[in-house]
Amino acid sequence: MQKPTTKFEYIAAPINANGEDLLSLANVTKAKILQEYGSQISPLNLVAITDGARAIRHRLLTIFGLEVTVILDWYHMSKKLRALMSMIATNKLEKTKHLKFLFSQLWHGSTAIALEYLKHQVQARNLDKWQELIGYLEKHQPEIINYKRRSSAGKTIGSGRVEKGVDLTVGQRQKNKGMSWRPLGSRALSLLKVAELNGQWQQLWFPAQAA
Repeated sequence: MQKPTTKFEYIAAPINANGEDLLSLANVTKAKILQEYGSQISPLNLVAITDGARAIRHRLLTIFGLEVTVILDWYHMSKKLRALMSMIATNKLEKTKHLKFLFSQLWHGSTAIALEYLKHQVQARNLDKWQELIGYLEKHQPEIINYKRRSSAGKTIGSGRVEKGVDLTVGQRQKNKGMSWRPLGSRALSLLKVAELNGQWQQLWFPAQAA
């Protein structure tokens, strides 16, 4: 969570000795937001940059109780396009040509032009993947914005910071060669890492000294 002081705080749901949630992550997040912004009179300008997963939208609705403006993460979209076009294009040259055009249009938020090109200018080697890509862009069309303008304004266009947070709390410690974790052990270790990253280690283990 990016706090008004620009400090970045990691949020996790507490668990009991059996690994069961004591509070849901949604409730913990809601409490943190109320703590930071509860005294604010004007409505928050809420924007979520996500990969488009339905579960994320459900969680946002649970936390805020209203629809949040969603922007499709540019990097996830780019990865999706490259992966599908590798199976759609008839050869490498065609793939490069198609991606160049599609990215140039989508970067400026021109999804309708990109879809028109896909439907009429792309000879598909794999029709199922071609239809999947068209369906993906049509489904997320309201969430595809002018990324160039947003980027020029100094605003983020991807969810990289959150993914980095996941890497710091889980990946770097738990995804090493030969490691195997049970759910309880993985979650418990992640909670300890969150405490460390938030600068709460001394307070957690040595409260008298921290005081």
